[in-house]
Amino acid sequence: MVHGGERLTRIAFGVPAASEADRVDALRLLEADSELHAEWILGLAMNRAAPDEVLRRVFTVDPLPEARHWLPHYRLPPRTAEAAVAHPDPRVRAMLAQNCSVPSAVLAVLVEDPEPRVRRIAASTACESGVELPAELTVRLATGPEARMRYWAAGLRGLPEQARLVLAEDPHPRVRAAAINSWSWPRLRPEVRAAAEGDPDPEVREAVARATHVDVPLPTTVEGFLAETDGRRRYDAASTAPVETALARLLAAHEDSSLRLGAARNPHVPATIALGLAADPEPSVRLAVSLRPDVTEAQRTAIDYTLQQGREPVPPWVKERFDDPDALREIAASSHVLLRRGVTRAPELPADVVERLAADDDYFVRLMLCENDHAPHELLMEMFADRRGLSWGMLAYRRNFARPGLARFADDPNHRLRYAALFDPEAQPELVDRLSYDEEDLVRRHAAADPRLPLPRLVELLGGDGLPRSAAGNPALPAGLMHRLLDVAGVVPY
Repeated sequence: MVHGGERLTRIAFGVPAASEADRVDALRLLEADSELHAEWILGLAMNRAAPDEVLRRVFTVDPLPEARHWLPHYRLPPRTAEAAVAHPDPRVRAMLAQNCSVPSAVLAVLVEDPEPRVRRIAASTACESGVELPAELTVRLATGPEARMRYWAAGLRGLPEQARLVLAEDPHPRVRAAAINSWSWPRLRPEVRAAAEGDPDPEVREAVARATHVDVPLPTTVEGFLAETDGRRRYDAASTAPVETALARLLAAHEDSSLRLGAARNPHVPATIALGLAADPEPSVRLAVSLRPDVTEAQRTAIDYTLQQGREPVPPWVKERFDDPDALREIAASSHVLLRRGVTRAPELPADVVERLAADDDYFVRLMLCENDHAPHELLMEMFADRRGLSWGMLAYRRNFARPGLARFADDPNHRLRYAALFDPEAQPELVDRLSYDEEDLVRRHAAADPRLPLPRLVELLGGDGLPRSAAGNPALPAGLMHRLLDVAGVVPY
């Protein structure tokens, strides 16, 4: 069935036999549809095949449709980002400056934008994302009149060492504090260090304290532990320090459950003492004991542990065995589901371990294996078809997700598998055309964006129900037609 909008675009742009009067009427109706124009503009903005001339026109549109929803987050093609820099609205350029995926050359332009807010956002993005800007630009920022820009310059990659040290003497205390750290402190002149130590601003003095901080060894004896007044250090000692046996016993019997938890996790606490916590009233303590490397499988199985909601970190000792195939086999065969989940994180898994994990009874073992490059295609397809969660579509981009042959799912009752059919590099234009009529919006949208979609159908979908944005983003859309869409939308030539 052809929708009214599809008929209009077919007549306006696609049917050679249409009369001139019909074409004029269709264009008149399309020119009046501002909502449709917004969809075209958004699609063209994200079209990776759009020529520079088209992108430059798109980014003259003011206001730019839905900019706050996509411009700060979408991974923009470099040419798109370069075109967006010239947008006349500083609010749009500020949104672009928030996008950490834009090329460094684009951020370099934005940090010298005429609008102060754009400059500050771009500088903070470059600093927080670790983007290296040209040295001469960072020096200009570090020596400029704006204190906020000098503050961000202190953390920029590419700032020459001498310029970074000069900022420790900046008139603004926040800049001085940003420039003082463990790297710069020993390189500062003695008189600069003395001034910083007596600085009237507490933020600067705090920076000095961090830069000069020397870690004191954690207590390992009962006497040292009892003398320690810092709660954080007491917990760190309980969970990581090479404690003596007497202190291990004290911790395992302590009324503070966080210290018992630390003892249960501490690899230096003897297993005989840690196993005394296997029946602890605190569930997290019992769980920690069950995950110890020095507990036998029989002892592990006997512990009544409770799994927490959400993901648990991989135990450090499991990570340490990632390079040992025999250890991976042993852990993958463990009765403890969290150990089996943890082993899925190993970057190199033996084939027999992959096979075992792919057949595991635990859903999350199989799910976490899907994030490993060794996950088999069959498991990826199983999870792709039925996985709970928002990121199931990313499974199609795993290394072993075999795309050839997926066209066989084009008529599957499961709409996710019909969607998967579009990933088949051998899928024919006729199949893509058929899926562009699918009852499921996800399938239709991806078919509309598929470059194999026949041009007559693509032209129709420029006015189709919910699909103009996807169609305008189709890389097979002819450049001439891209310009015509902008003409109809009233976008002036660049």
